[in-house]
Order: sequence, then structure tokens, then C-alpha cells
Amino acid sequence: MTLDELTDAWLRGVAAAGFVPGVRARARAALRDLLEEFVAAVRAEPFDPAPGHRIGAELVDLRMSAPPVLGTTVHLLGGHLPAIVGAGDRVLDLLDSLVTGFVAAQRDAAVRAAEEMNRSEKIHWRAVQLDLQRRLQQAVLHHPDTGLPNEQHLRKTLAELDGDGRLGLLLLSLDRYDELADTLGHDKGARLLAAVARRLRPLGVLAHLADDQFAVLVTGTAGPDDLIKVADQASRVLAPAFPIDGHSLHVHACIGLVERPVAGSDPGRWLHDARLALRWARHDRRGPELFDPGRAAEERRRHRLAAEMPAALDRGEFVLHYQPLVRLADGVTIGVEALARWNRPGAPGPQQFIQVAERTGLIHRLGRALLEQACREGAARSGDLLISVNLSPVQLADPGLVATVADILHRTGLPAARLQLEITETAEALPYRAALIALGDLGVRLALDDFGTGYSSLAVLTGLPFTEAKLAAEFLAGAGHGGVLRHIVEACHAMGMTVTAEGIETAEQEQILRDLGCDHGQGYHLGRPAPL
Repeated sequence: MTLDELTDAWLRGVAAAGFVPGVRARARAALRDLLEEFVAAVRAEPFDPAPGHRIGAELVDLRMSAPPVLGTTVHLLGGHLPAIVGAGDRVLDLLDSLVTGFVAAQRDAAVRAAEEMNRSEKIHWRAVQLDLQRRLQQAVLHHPDTGLPNEQHLRKTLAELDGDGRLGLLLLSLDRYDELADTLGHDKGARLLAAVARRLRPLGVLAHLADDQFAVLVTGTAGPDDLIKVADQASRVLAPAFPIDGHSLHVHACIGLVERPVAGSDPGRWLHDARLALRWARHDRRGPELFDPGRAAEERRRHRLAAEMPAALDRGEFVLHYQPLVRLADGVTIGVEALARWNRPGAPGPQQFIQVAERTGLIHRLGRALLEQACREGAARSGDLLISVNLSPVQLADPGLVATVADILHRTGLPAARLQLEITETAEALPYRAALIALGDLGVRLALDDFGTGYSSLAVLTGLPFTEAKLAAEFLAGAGHGGVLRHIVEACHAMGMTVTAEGIETAEQEQILRDLGCDHGQGYHLGRPAPL
């Protein structure tokens, strides 16, 4: 959801609460201004929740002062802003301040009105104020569609936890709810949420967080298995279709779980960890996911790497080491494979930081920098030494890849025939046929890396401009028998490709591969990675 869409939803909620906006465009502009103030406060450094108080008071000044207005404000901003701007804890702190400002402005307005009343009017006014306070409390702590406790209420409950027992928190997210609500309309969507709540209520203490999210507190658990059983129950009760106004709606929920002792638990971590487990469940699609501290720590480590890598790239900390590619017939080094290294004490290995770069999109920038470095260093060497550079599957999908390679070759002066791009076989080649052909047309050599471990077959490779197949190191485990290897080598030769065997660790392996007709070899026996 964008800020514009959130503004429109906020205006609809305010109008549904009974506020008549007059000129609708003016009311929308006022809400958009308040939303931008809220977002600016979330992002401000240092963070200060005080602007929330002012925003709450401004809602009352704009005559948007009915309790349902406060409820829909807490619901919409708390449910959607964390996904838009992040910093979910800051959003909640600002919402707490907004509620305080809203209630204080209501009270001040009521005091001013009371000063002008006679005795009988004041008695009636006090009754109205008590009812207003009750409805404000209900609006702040309950979801407007289902009346269930909302996230603020759940956080308050978790903060008050005490005792020696164990507790489980189950967080459910309804798949495709937004699509269903857009198709059915808000009223039918609200009825679907109410029907979901009725089925989940027997499972434990139920709360309704965002539109598509419910939470279930399960007390007295004896361990994670108890909570997993509740998650299985939740999946079963949601499985039958929901009849809504002639529609038969099927709902599937992703489920994240946290189960731990109450004593010593940080109340603020319960929802955080449950949301993390829910994200894993959405991503992995294997069923309910139980929070795993080890996986969470690994994820934090990846996030730190992702934050550190752009500055490290600016500082030139990523360098290349080169491993020899040797012609097995005579032992001559005919080329080198460029291997990325992070030149910093304690830095992670290439498998780790390249994986992070691929997930964050930084691989495009890192890949260009390393390709240019390899071509520049290769061009500085005389002779016809082949420079082989690995290409990430993410880079292969970049529509600007061919132009980038052509530009780097032009600027560095490396002849295209001396550049080889290695494409791992786990990146299915067929969708990128046009890019591969265009790279071949530049005169660049193309090698299929880790051949025999992924998607490709010899038939699939027909018509693609690969000039070399690099056999996965796993093949060497059966090199003593030679039958499979000999067949692969002969088939590749028949297709006009040379064959490189990776992972050669012994002289015996080298001799076997030479006897099988393998063209080139690579491995610690033939040479370790080092600066060029």
C-alpha cells in the first residue's frame, strides 16, 4: 500500500465513522499532511514520539473526533505504515502519543463546553463523557471490524506477563485477503474476518492485528509441540469454505509460532519473533514455522553484511584472486578464473557475501566492479591468457548485461576472445537464450559451470553458444571408473565444447582425467587462488 492509498483508506474510515468532511478534497489534503508529519516523525533522528500528540490533537481540531475515528486511525496506521516505512516500534510509540493527544484534546474541548453549562446540563455531560471514554478505550484497544483485541491490546497483555509457566504465541496471516476484500467489497470482507475469528476463538486468547493477521495466545504449553498442535488445529478449522453472500470462499493461512517460558522473556520480543517466524512461513511454504534463534541470528548477520557491503565496495575492499586453468596435455596455464574476495580482517567468505549481494540486488554493482577489475588486470598482462569471470544468475537476468560487458571490454582494452563468462548450471539457461547469443556475438567465450548438477542436458545446450563445460567437482568421486566421465567428455567434444574438470586434488586424478581426454583442469593440485 502506498501513502496515497493509505490516505484514501483513512478518509474512508473517517467518513464511515460519521464525520462529514465538507469539501472532500480539503479533508483528504488535511489527512495527507498529517500522514506526512507522522512519517517524518518515524524517520527523524533522534526519534521523538511527541509529534504524535500534536497529530492526535489536530484530528480533534478538524472535527474528526468520534471514537471510531481514533479506532480506524490506530488500525490503519499501525497495520500498514510499518510495511511502508519500517520501524514498527516507532510507529507504535507514535500511535500511543497520538492517542494521548486525541484524548487530551477531547477532554479540553469538553471542559470548555462544561464551563458554559448549568447544573443539570453538567450531570448529563458527565454521563456522556463516561460513555465517550469507554468508547475511546474500546476503539483504541480493539479492531474495528471484529471487535477483538488489537495489537496495542496484545502488547499490553504481553507486557503484563508473569509466572513460571510457558506460553505460546501463534500468528496467522490470511493469504490473498487484500485481493478478496477488493473483489468482495469492505462489508463482505469484514464478514469474512468475523467468520474467521469465530472459528479461531476456541483455540486460545484471540486478537486481531492487521486486516489479514490474527494472533492466538496459548497458555500452559509444555513445549513447542503443544503449539504446533494448535497450529494444525487452526489449519483444519480454516480449511472448510466460508459461505459469504452466495460466495464459497476458501482461506489459507501462513502461521508463525513462538513458544517459550514466561519467566525471563522480553515482552517486546514476542511479536517481533512471531512476525519473523511468519515471514519464514510465507517464504518457505512448508507449513507452520517455529521461531528458531539460530536462524534469526543468521538472518541478522546477513542484514549486517547487507548494510556494510555498499561502503566496502566504495572503499575498494572487494578484490580478485585468480586460480590457474591448466591444459592437461602439457601442464601449460592457459587461463585463470577470477574469484571474489573481501579484503578485510574477519570478513566472510565469497559464498556468504555473494549470496547476500544477490538477495539485496547489490550483485549488479558488485558484479560490474569485479568484471571491470578482472578485465583491466587481464589487459595489463601480455599474451593470450584467458580471463574467466563468474556471472551470477541474477546478473544474467539484467537486460543491460550485454551492453555492460561490451562497455567494459571497450574501456579496459581486453580483447573479447580473452574473456570467458562462467554461468552456473543451476541458473536455467533457456530463459536467457537471447542474452547468451548476444554475448557470444561479442566474441566472449561462455562456460557452463558445475555441469552435471543443475537443469541442463546436452540436448538443451544445442543451439546455445557455450564453448566450454566445467565438470562439477562431485564427478571426480567416480573418476576411477571413468565410464560416465568419458561419455560426458566425448559428448561435449562432439558439440564443439572443450571440457574443464574442477576440484583436482591429486596427481592420480589429474592422470585419470588426462587419459579420459579432458582438456583442462583446475584445483588445488594445479594451483591455489592468488593475486594475478
